Amino acid sequence: ALATLTHRAALRLHRGAPTPSSRRSASFAMRVLSMLASSPASPLPTTCQSWEASTLAGIRSLECRTTAVPPMSANDVMVSVKAVGLNFADIFCVLGVYEAANKMLSNGSPPNSGGTSQAAGSFCPGLEFAGEAVAVGAAVKDIRVGERVYGFTRFGAYRTVVVQEAVYLRPVPEGWSYAEAAALVAQGLTAWHGLVELGNIKRGARVLVHSAAGGVGCAAMQICTSLGCQSTGVVGSEGKAAWLQERFPQAEVLVRGPQRGYAEQLRALPGGGRFDCVLDSLGGKYFSAALDSLDPMGRIIHFGATYSYGGAKDGWCGLRKWLTFVPGYLSRPMVDPGQLTPTNRAVFGFNMIWLTDRVDLLTAELDAMLGKGGMTNRAPAVGATYPFEQLPEALEYLNSGASVGKVVVEVGEESKQD
Repeated sequence: ALATLTHRAALRLHRGAPTPSSRRSASFAMRVLSMLASSPASPLPTTCQSWEASTLAGIRSLECRTTAVPPMSANDVMVSVKAVGLNFADIFCVLGVYEAANKMLSNGSPPNSGGTSQAAGSFCPGLEFAGEAVAVGAAVKDIRVGERVYGFTRFGAYRTVVVQEAVYLRPVPEGWSYAEAAALVAQGLTAWHGLVELGNIKRGARVLVHSAAGGVGCAAMQICTSLGCQSTGVVGSEGKAAWLQERFPQAEVLVRGPQRGYAEQLRALPGGGRFDCVLDSLGGKYFSAALDSLDPMGRIIHFGATYSYGGAKDGWCGLRKWLTFVPGYLSRPMVDPGQLTPTNRAVFGFNMIWLTDRVDLLTAELDAMLGKGGMTNRAPAVGATYPFEQLPEALEYLNSGASVGKVVVEVGEESKQD
């Protein structure tokens, strides 16, 4: 009946001047068709599989559970997840050293927090995902059922179904896989916010990127390329150096040695190892040496400490975690503010979760990163994929320090293991 109505209305408009009746018929038909296009073709899922933890004691505290799909609001999109991007922040969460995760476990997700709803007593990690929109809220204008999307969430991405506000979602670029799309948002936003919003890099700036073969590091190198900066990528092995040099042939690549000799390694670089901006994710003496390498007006941006804290291990009823974590914590660098003024240097620290409290900033930076940052010019490098059922193993591989690019977990038919 609807098809007949639409066809008749179209014929009336085609055969002669439109009448009020024909315009009303055509308008009504198109509105109904639009509603149907945004409605699911089959019943919506009410439950999903979710990796969650009731205590944040390590990677193996995660359990795969069946959980209810959160209700949708008018601004939400329900996404059947096909891929989940993993981040070191996820490891910090399950180790119990990420403050926002501890608060969410204790209190549940705060209202309008930019993340999938979570109740107190159980925590689901995960910041980024990609999948198919299976339902959209009445107020959503730019996303249709069946569209391939990727997005960011304030935790809760370790699920086979995610309900998220449309403002945090974007369409998957043409030709990209779900795994590649799931490898973009968290690392790209981290690199953009650090380098551009805080680091204030401009064309020609000299930029030092720690852990350059990882997800955030690769994003940072891509942004430097797009903005015309001179980048030096620091990696932990010769194998990673060869991989990074092939991906970014114009960049300088340095294989870091022990912490005590790192300052000398930097001084041996062309130009004496002087930089305008450093993106640091290592901490320890690597941070201290990088801070000393800044020229006047230089800025160091610290967003993690994977070398000092990220290597914390599971096991032995939590004792092993603290035996590996505490030494790095105790040896963390101390910065004297009085020494920053005469040398005209700045130290920034940031946590991307803070941006979920400012959705206006988050979405503006996301669009700038995708556009000016050139992050859609080439697909992110996915170094390894794991099936959803092996998510803990994927986290352990990420934590091993052996990975390059992004580690991604795939769901259902997308699932395969590299």
